[in-house]
Amino acid sequence: MNKQRSLFTADAQSLIARTWRPAVELPAALLWCAAGFYALASPAPSSMSRALLAVSIVMAVRRLHSSLVVLRARSFLAGRSPGFHSTEQLARRVRSSFKPRSLVWFGKGFDWTPEHSQKLYEMSRVDISRLVPAAALRRLLVRETAAQPEAIGLAAIDGLERKLSDITVSDKTLEGGTLIVGTTQAGKGVLLTNLVTQAIVRGETVIIIDPKMSSRLKDAVTAACRSAGRSAPSFFHPNDDRGIRLNPLEHFERTSELASRITAVMTEDGPFTAFAWSAVNMVCGLLLACGQKPTLADIESVLNGALEAKLAEALCKSWGEHHFELCQADARSRGLRGRELMLDILKTWRQSAQANPAIEAAAAVYSHDPVHYAKITASLMPVLGMLTSGSLRTSLSPGAADDNDPRPTTSLTDILVKKGVLYVCLNSLPDPMVASAIGSILLADLASCAGSRYNNPDIERSTVWLFVDECSNVMNKSLIEILNKGAESGIRTTAAMQTVSDLAARLGSADEARMALGNFNTLIALRTKDRFTQDFVTETFGRTYIANHGATLSTSSDSSRAGSFSASYSRQLSGNRDDLIPPEMLGRLPNCEFFASIAGGRIVKGRIPILSCTKK
Repeated sequence: MNKQRSLFTADAQSLIARTWRPAVELPAALLWCAAGFYALASPAPSSMSRALLAVSIVMAVRRLHSSLVVLRARSFLAGRSPGFHSTEQLARRVRSSFKPRSLVWFGKGFDWTPEHSQKLYEMSRVDISRLVPAAALRRLLVRETAAQPEAIGLAAIDGLERKLSDITVSDKTLEGGTLIVGTTQAGKGVLLTNLVTQAIVRGETVIIIDPKMSSRLKDAVTAACRSAGRSAPSFFHPNDDRGIRLNPLEHFERTSELASRITAVMTEDGPFTAFAWSAVNMVCGLLLACGQKPTLADIESVLNGALEAKLAEALCKSWGEHHFELCQADARSRGLRGRELMLDILKTWRQSAQANPAIEAAAAVYSHDPVHYAKITASLMPVLGMLTSGSLRTSLSPGAADDNDPRPTTSLTDILVKKGVLYVCLNSLPDPMVASAIGSILLADLASCAGSRYNNPDIERSTVWLFVDECSNVMNKSLIEILNKGAESGIRTTAAMQTVSDLAARLGSADEARMALGNFNTLIALRTKDRFTQDFVTETFGRTYIANHGATLSTSSDSSRAGSFSASYSRQLSGNRDDLIPPEMLGRLPNCEFFASIAGGRIVKGRIPILSCTKK
């Protein structure tokens, strides 16, 4: 029944994989059984009847076995019902994989070979329901519970292989980044909860960025921390005063890093972005000159009208408050007020040979035409406005003004040092623009942390697992940099999204999307309906040779002579190079089933069980 492809590939016959056929041996087995009963019922047993009985038993067993093999293989075409497991069961599996190396478990499945591709192409030509045995017979032949008839997708895909085994890879194999693609409700959340739980149980640093606050994922994170005996995870929500406050500007080595983090939120490039970077860099230097650690709210305030007051404060610290007041009084005595007064003070300060680059930069900005400067920095203000509006002013800018806030304050650097678990909800459903801005600046902060690990060999480069759901909402240069260079600093990224088209819309073009996707070494494809995404997946999986059968029947007759008739029949076998997995089959995958290219080479077909979490 399941003839394997020949090892001798030079012959065209080697492409054939005889897959689905009737159980033709079953009638023969019944006839041999009848012959055996006839021999057994003989009134006068003889050597002939005994020989017939022996031959009948042997042949009946052989034919029956062959027919059962055929029927059993066809029984798996009914698919398998979804699996379930608990957090504790998954935790035990993870702990058992610690030696000799840590393994990441992707569920149950099998390695996908060219033979499976041949079967899949052949299966697309027939009515699957006619191949599957009756339910009663199926229950006798296989132990697997069949998929429900009303279930989404083509269950027979998983039935191409009888035996499923664990799909595991070394966690170091995933350093190059993992991409999960799949349409809504295809199983991305199920796969993410399993991968997140494993990372938490291994005791590693885990950062989850979730645009929509999945209750399943949040419960899984809490349950995993409890099962692993770790501290409760830190939760951040833009509108929730019960979580933590998160400062994306807490740690830095140069003020230019802060400017880069904020301008990373801006999606467009060009001279206006460069002006915005310069403005933020100037403000950060001025705040430090005042002895004040920069926050988003402080930067927004200075750029939104408080530059003169902050510049005066910096001059008082640098020049001396008494000297500043004398210059101020002298300027007033000459009738100077407002902007003219400050410009006169700055002129006197420059003549005093006071060297302070931060104040010099701020003075140059203040001396610039305010109207023109407002125009060239106009693209920056909406970004700062989004990050400091409403409750975000205290949630993302913890400082002295809100020390009475009972919520704990932390940063990504603190999370990395403590090897903690951070769950960030972006609340993208009601407010997608602000959600995108929050995600972008946090990813920019994490990229800066990765850079610090590179620059400081004394920093422990423990493994950090970054999980980004709906990454098309927050994809920016910082995330691409993490994918490019984060592996050496210990950051292993897993990103999930629905379609490549979403990413192309985010980055501005399909070429930009493909460049970003080229940074992922592992691709996991669940059910996807988008043709662009299907083409990207099948292109990644590669191609193989598929056998095609053809038959020709021709007849001819000559009316001039009675009985003149001729006929010919020919068969043709050819092989053509085609996709290892047909694109349309990606749109027919059942829930929680996937195809994957692991670390760029191994192709697998898998299914992930649903993780059930017990709330406490």
